Amino acid sequence: MKAEIIAVGTEILLGQIVNTNATYLSEFLSHLGFDLYHQQVVGDNEGRLLVSLEEASKRADLVVVCGGLGPTEDDLTKQTTAKFLGKELMYDDEAMERLEVFFQHSKRGVTENNKRQALTIEGSTTLQNPAGLACGLLAEHKGVYYLLLPGPPREMKAVAKEGLPLLKELLPNDTRLDSTYLRFMGIGESFLAEKLDDLIRHQTNPTLATYAKSNEVMLRITAKSTTEKEAQLALDSMEQLVMDEVGEFFYGYGEELTIEEVVVDLLKQEKATLSVVEGVSGGLCQGRLTDIKGSSQVFKGGVVAYSLETKRQLLEFAKEDQQAAEVLNQVQVESLAKAIRQVMKTDYGLAMIGVGGPDKVDNKEVGSVLLSVSSKERTISHELVIKRERDYIKDGAVKHGLNLLRKEIMK
Repeated sequence: MKAEIIAVGTEILLGQIVNTNATYLSEFLSHLGFDLYHQQVVGDNEGRLLVSLEEASKRADLVVVCGGLGPTEDDLTKQTTAKFLGKELMYDDEAMERLEVFFQHSKRGVTENNKRQALTIEGSTTLQNPAGLACGLLAEHKGVYYLLLPGPPREMKAVAKEGLPLLKELLPNDTRLDSTYLRFMGIGESFLAEKLDDLIRHQTNPTLATYAKSNEVMLRITAKSTTEKEAQLALDSMEQLVMDEVGEFFYGYGEELTIEEVVVDLLKQEKATLSVVEGVSGGLCQGRLTDIKGSSQVFKGGVVAYSLETKRQLLEFAKEDQQAAEVLNQVQVESLAKAIRQVMKTDYGLAMIGVGGPDKVDNKEVGSVLLSVSSKERTISHELVIKRERDYIKDGAVKHGLNLLRKEIMK
């Protein structure tokens, strides 16, 4: 079964908003087993939307139109779709009642333009909006189904879920798509693809796709199957083949997973604490750690030692050799990692220093990053060079530093 998405909104064409709805809907529909070959974006224009509907209806069994269901003059999706289908618009009683209750609570009467949000198309199934006022709908015409959803992402997701049982009932699919996402660090996308070349070239089902992220790589494994059990067996089998080749670079699962989440979870499991001293990353690591819920249980604080004087003061306070602060090298980063651990009285100390540019420092080229992890048992360090812009270098220092810590915790 084929589906096509039409996003409606001049603001998308002008780049004023990002079309995140398409990302969500693509995954939503793929998981149901629909094949997606085309997407369209069209402005708030009746004529152009009619053309888009005509094109999509020739290619797809399900046409999903997202946006343009609101109360303003340029919200034309329901009217235009009704015209395309040759059907009349009518008010849905439940949607109208929800509108009236909402405006009663706000001590205002329902205006004529707001009543548009309760319109549906004759013969269609109305989808109520638990997150807003504009109802959606599912209509059928000449064997093609038309799913109309509101544009605001929160409302779109809510109404799409309302329509899920109908989609499963009216458009039964024998197949489903399931994906697993693997995250890797310390390996580039091209090298990952090269290591997996044989698997990629001979892929049928499951399939592999690599995605370059900032200072890391994500691999998606997707299996087409009829049952969840069948899908999981296929995904597990392919994952094992992948891990046999590049498992040393793997750090976790999840499309939205971050290395800081992984580290915080590990620290919780170990009932261990962490402190951080940053130079080149300028506090970025500490900020990201505090973004993780529950991180206060394990992350006790840190220092941004961006200047030579601050490094000296930290080493002096920890009764470490202040001479280590003079030259950017392995001795300095290890001394800082030990110092922050001792000062903050934590199980682990993490230090990240380096050269963000524009000039060399102590003969270290721009992009040089020195990392160290210190525990009571030992202190280790690692050096790498990230040849990119300043923000990318800072991001790399944080991610590779936390990854070094992850490996040390897991030893």
